Amino acid sequence: MMIGDVRGKGMQAVTLVNTLLGSFHAAALQLPDLPAIVRGVEVQLQDVKSRRADAPYEDFVTAVLVEIPPDPCVLRVANRGHPAPLMVHEGKATALEPREPSLPLGLGDLAGPDVPVDEFAWPPGATLVLFTDGIIEARDRNGVFFDPVPPLTVPLPPDPGAVLDTMLAALSRHTEELEDDAAALAVTHVPAGGERDGGTRPR
Repeated sequence: MMIGDVRGKGMQAVTLVNTLLGSFHAAALQLPDLPAIVRGVEVQLQDVKSRRADAPYEDFVTAVLVEIPPDPCVLRVANRGHPAPLMVHEGKATALEPREPSLPLGLGDLAGPDVPVDEFAWPPGATLVLFTDGIIEARDRNGVFFDPVPPLTVPLPPDPGAVLDTMLAALSRHTEELEDDAAALAVTHVPAGGERDGGTRPR
């Protein structure tokens, strides 16, 4: 899974979006693990930028890439400068912060080849929530940023749609209008015998 936020404007940003989606899809099908996928996406973004003599450093992509190993009780996460996902479970919402920061995709030439990957427990019934910074940068009339943790720190059913609806309802109460594009993705780990479900809320 991946959620990302492209920086930049105009056709350059559109090109980065298309490259990001295409390279991620190809890498996820062909490469063996999460670090290899991240490196594959990085190579493609660097190639696009290298073809433009005026490619500014602000043209990059913050992203979270998530791998579900054969043991579905664990998540492997590569966070490339993006807001930390939340794990919602048993009335708690916990931010899955990376142990060490990483540069966004498209800026890999400024860092080494290593791809930091964190592992987090994903117990049955827990919902993983990924979102772009358009959600946490939403302000109320007093200029206070939206924090998705408090509204999700309540008993919620193990259902991605219910979790997203709760977060977005709280967001709507917090602000009258978003200042930036926002997207959210939720996936719930359904216990054995059920089907893993997911939900998205683009806006």
